[in-house]
Amino acid sequence: MSTHLREWRAANPAELGGALARLRQSRGLTQEELAAKAGLRREYLSRMESGLATEQVKSLFGVLREEGYELVISPREASRG
Repeated sequence: MSTHLREWRAANPAELGGALARLRQSRGLTQEELAAKAGLRREYLSRMESGLATEQVKSLFGVLREEGYELVISPREASRG
């Protein structure tokens, strides 16, 4: 497992899905393992990683896009955990 910090950016559901997959892989987790830890079905996580978005996710990216922002995924600080 990698210990270096990594930041991923996502401007749309497909980029978010790719970032989630890379994050999971960098942690050495299978979809089944991460889904179980997050309380999700593996199939749902697979759809997320494939960039398939719910209406809420589409809306979120629409708002961010209109305001000139993108989503940044970064490790939490230990004190905020």
